[in-house]
Amino acid sequence: MMDGLTLDKLPVEILYDIQYTALSSSLPLTCKHLYSVFKSAPYTVHAEYLVGRCLAEVERHPRANPVSTVLRYPLCNQNVLHAVLRNPHFPTMNLAHKMMGTELPRRLFRSLAPRSDTNQAEKRKRRSDEGGGWTEGGEPIPFLQYLFSHESIPPPRPDSFDGYALTKAVQVGDIPLVRFLLDHGASPQHKDGLAVKVAIRRQDLRLVRLLIERDDRVRAEKRRGTDSSNLGEGSRQADGSHRAVTGQGSEGDVIPPEYRSVKRRRLEDRIKPTVAMLRMAVQSDARDIVEYLMKVKECVPDMKTVLMIMNGRK
Repeated sequence: MMDGLTLDKLPVEILYDIQYTALSSSLPLTCKHLYSVFKSAPYTVHAEYLVGRCLAEVERHPRANPVSTVLRYPLCNQNVLHAVLRNPHFPTMNLAHKMMGTELPRRLFRSLAPRSDTNQAEKRKRRSDEGGGWTEGGEPIPFLQYLFSHESIPPPRPDSFDGYALTKAVQVGDIPLVRFLLDHGASPQHKDGLAVKVAIRRQDLRLVRLLIERDDRVRAEKRRGTDSSNLGEGSRQADGSHRAVTGQGSEGDVIPPEYRSVKRRRLEDRIKPTVAMLRMAVQSDARDIVEYLMKVKECVPDMKTVLMIMNGRK
């Protein structure tokens, strides 16, 4: 007879098997030992648990997207998801799942927080910085890149939960994340342009313009390692003749080699500024944004907004 046999005395392999069977979210919270065991478990163990939970969910809701289901769990990071997709028991994606797309859970963006400015000089530096103090490789961008590029994952929906991701990125001033979401189809139109209004409250003209305007520059690939074998002595015209590549524009201005063949085209704005946005800019004393909305975007103020501007009050 074995006296005093408890869960914390069992080998971890048996604990893993118990969890596979129980699929309990409470078991790891039973004691510090179990919490440590499951927290430090291999990615494949975490994946096995998520696959089991996913199968139970799909059984209750057959149309549920399996990837969206596992992404809701905080346990699911990039490495765990990779193990999930390789698990032979994970449900296969069908056409309905691909058409439905993958939901981006709010948990990926909920923990984002504004960068703290220790002094005015630091604040001005971050305002002038191209990324607003954020880096291109900061979380959750790497995980999002994985989701958008993986061929087995139905196309993610960047506007999940009425554009929560974009609004949250704007709220904290994460410009690289804002750009990433916009480049992948996020729209600032949700909730009457809430993302734009948040940018106005931040008095951040750069963010306002980024949300409203589409990038109208289509740049040719940088000509790296180009030699005469690729170009010959010039570029062939429609009539079969050649013209020399001079690297100059029509007016004779010198164009940097990496930005030759720059085309400019006018694209429709992502969202049309409203009087409510203009009034909010006036109330926020964001004068540069007021000027931008009125002069560049030709947003016509109503009488109430005109009086606010004339009286110089919020």
